[in-house]
Amino acid sequence: MKYLIDTHIFIWFMMNPEKISKSVMKILTNEDNRVFISPISFWEMAIKYQSKKLDLGKINILHLPHIAEQFDFELLNPEPYDYVSVGTVPIKEDHHDPFDRMLIQQAIRNNLVLLSADSKFQQYEENGLQLIW
Repeated sequence: MKYLIDTHIFIWFMMNPEKISKSVMKILTNEDNRVFISPISFWEMAIKYQSKKLDLGKINILHLPHIAEQFDFELLNPEPYDYVSVGTVPIKEDHHDPFDRMLIQQAIRNNLVLLSADSKFQQYEENGLQLIW
């Protein structure tokens, strides 16, 4: 199977793996699965890190792509169509986060199952989002 991880899943995998559900941890550690991370997540972490909304402890922000590589997460580079088509993802009640909407669009467009604990993502299942937590 092919999966896309939400930003917080990557952060938890690095720093607090006990926060990840057993079923998602099984997916992340199964070598038969392809697990993708989007550069959108790196961008989100960099912005939150700079604004002091994200504490990475002793992890150097510049090492995040390399860390993802070490975990065997594959990079899912957005294509120009991903950027413009995010405008087709409906804005749901109380959910306007542009990073989340981009990840949702990438998951739908690339037929990936999104791994996220964000309950707001469930609203997008009616739009074709495949979601696991």
